[in-house]
Amino acid sequence: MKKLFLLLITALALPVVAQAQAQPAPRKGPQPEPPIYPAPEGVWVVISGSALNPDKPSGRLVGARVFRADAGSNSYKEIGQIREAATLADFRTIAGPQAIDALKATQRLTSDEAAWAFIQAHPNVRDYGLQALDMPFRQALGTAFLDASAKDAKPGTRYAYRVQPIYATAELNKAAEGKFFEKTVEMGRLSPLPRPRASYVRGLDSVMTVRWVARAQPASDPLTTVYGRVWRQGPGERGFSLAADRVLASRERDSLYFNFDERVRPESLYRYYLQPLDFVGNPGPASDTTYALSVDPRRTALVSGVSARDTAAGIALAWPTLPAKGYWAGIEIQRSRDARGSYVRLDTVPATATGYLDTRLLPNVAYHYRLRALLLGGRTPDVASGTAMAAHRPTNGRSPLAPVALSGEPEGRHVRLRWQPAAPDLNHDAYFVYRGTSRQDSLVVVSPALHGNTTTFLDTTAANGRRQYTYVVQAVNKNNQASPFSEPVAVQPQRAMTVVAPLGLQAYADGTALRLSWDDAARRDAAVVAYHLYRRPAAPETAGKAGFKLLTGNAVRGASYEDEGQPGEAYQYAVAAVDALDNESAWSPVATVRVPAAPLLPPSRMNARPVPAGLELSWTHPAVAVPKGYALYRRARQEAKPLRLATLTPAQTRYVDQTAKPGTLYIYSLSALGAAQESARTSEISARR
Repeated sequence: MKKLFLLLITALALPVVAQAQAQPAPRKGPQPEPPIYPAPEGVWVVISGSALNPDKPSGRLVGARVFRADAGSNSYKEIGQIREAATLADFRTIAGPQAIDALKATQRLTSDEAAWAFIQAHPNVRDYGLQALDMPFRQALGTAFLDASAKDAKPGTRYAYRVQPIYATAELNKAAEGKFFEKTVEMGRLSPLPRPRASYVRGLDSVMTVRWVARAQPASDPLTTVYGRVWRQGPGERGFSLAADRVLASRERDSLYFNFDERVRPESLYRYYLQPLDFVGNPGPASDTTYALSVDPRRTALVSGVSARDTAAGIALAWPTLPAKGYWAGIEIQRSRDARGSYVRLDTVPATATGYLDTRLLPNVAYHYRLRALLLGGRTPDVASGTAMAAHRPTNGRSPLAPVALSGEPEGRHVRLRWQPAAPDLNHDAYFVYRGTSRQDSLVVVSPALHGNTTTFLDTTAANGRRQYTYVVQAVNKNNQASPFSEPVAVQPQRAMTVVAPLGLQAYADGTALRLSWDDAARRDAAVVAYHLYRRPAAPETAGKAGFKLLTGNAVRGASYEDEGQPGEAYQYAVAAVDALDNESAWSPVATVRVPAAPLLPPSRMNARPVPAGLELSWTHPAVAVPKGYALYRRARQEAKPLRLATLTPAQTRYVDQTAKPGTLYIYSLSALGAAQESARTSEISARR
């Protein structure tokens, strides 16, 4: 936590970088990016809260003037100033009433007046610990400014900002005239933060704990991950709602951790995902969706009252039914020859089962059994519960013959079985029907004892319409002797199975690459084998599924996909899960993403030299995108604002100014022209004919 604190405070206390307006002084080495950041509530301009010369209080930076213009324009207008609050009332209004209370608690101050005295004596944001992460608090300290008017700008709008420092003395302010730092920002871009993933989730009766982990960014990155915003879907809720607005990230080595816990309703299913935020509140790509039950395994009901008795077919286990709860996943049956331990898993049966027939036995061997109730998500109680013991002792005499002519077919939503006795048997008592997923699989009894001449059975418990079940029938005589199994028959129920829909479709642009990811529905439905991905151009008038087209010829394997888009275009995506029979689920909610437009930049270099015909200007084409043309500007030394001298074609890289007068110093700059916009101009260069 200490490491993260130092990282965040370093990032938030960036120094003011001053540069000359006309001819900036040469700089050595890489320079930090000016701290101007677009955010959901507008654009934040941040300056340092420390003195430029700590040994001389008169040299302290006390504020700054903020100017703004549309990108590519020199029409800068002052939109505000960065100033510290002059009174306690002003501070409380800007930072919020809770800021003073938090400061008194952290600094152990007894009154509002003591808090105000502390603020006046500590202008440096480093003195306020984690409270310095709150941007309104920094604004009240006089180290930040919010351009709220930029909040409603359309995505892709670009603004140019200039910030001129204000010092405590007139001498320093005079020396700073014409000096400023500047930056151009683009509105509506997703912050390039690393995507978190759920690493731990645990639910107890009334408390849920979730942890996410993400890759830590370099300490030099000013827009590092600071917070996480937690979204939750509770029982009976159709969508996700905000559970925590700000969960602070803690750094350990090269990873960031987000820890969240809350009180929840017992015995309920909850889903969570987390969206990272940088320190000015820009959201990054959301995490995967995780879910958990609010059930404490130590307090769940146990399987009790288990009995074991020897039968002609094997050892039959029986137990009372479990309480009807939605969180049961099944009952695990364990067996051992030693009552002291060495139990191994024998089989797993549905949570609604109340009996099991163990046929994999050696004669005259005592077997010990114990049962364990399983919870959804693979969680189990700490100990097994019901125990029983029995030995299988086959009786002497002639065993009955196996039934013959077994047949099976779907009947409605169920399976109807029919068979015939191999031969008349006066000692016949009953038939038992067994079911499994294959002959090699563990076959379990699915029928009661079918006494008398009953040679048909309707299986109403074969619920999976995607699975082919294997059935056999066994005859038992009055001496409890069992016949061999009949020849098996395979039947698939005619039950329509709904494919589970994917959740949490996320999309973001990385250049022209569009990266898509969603919750893997195969974790919740084993029948899901692939996904269908649909796309359409984003248009306000389009509703429902109109305009969507299948994006790929083949189904997508896995829960992510990378698409390619055109600069400046917006797209909408939806995804559906499919099973092996190509049955498609309902569509996920639609996700919208926009590809950023290619930046329009002026030439990186321009030269000027005198020639007999005048002054020759030359330049090279921009490397990012070829413009629609160029605009050449010129001004004399005594003129403050340049005028457009010529509009040139995109193929031109040379122009001769024949109107230049001999002996006069001219200052030139060049901009690139787009279809409907103009780039910023190059740095000015001067030449004399």
